[in-house]
Amino acid sequence: MKDNMLEFFPFSYFQINTRGSILVSSKRAQSLFNIPLDLLNIVHIDDQLKALELITSFIHTEPLTINLRLQMLNGSFTTFTCTINWERSIGHLVCIEKKPLISSFIEVKNRTRL
Repeated sequence: MKDNMLEFFPFSYFQINTRGSILVSSKRAQSLFNIPLDLLNIVHIDDQLKALELITSFIHTEPLTINLRLQMLNGSFTTFTCTINWERSIGHLVCIEKKPLISSFIEVKNRTRL
């Protein structure tokens, strides 16, 4: 993905290597997370094994999707649906925040009133 596209990409995107080092991140990811050198540094301790599964999935050709709790800038953890697809030794990881069903319903209802 071209770097200038990452400024406008609407989701959190990370380009990682097979060791889990973050090589590139989208502007959206930078606005949500304190981008570390290593992806595992923002993953909740209880989700570390699942995150390692993402990192070591480079031997597969199919995308892998896992829910992970990631640490936000304010220090809290939020659940994200994370999908990775590997291109040789470079992983393209997209993380989309999972909002509770009730808050999503309220947002839609409020938008329809406007």
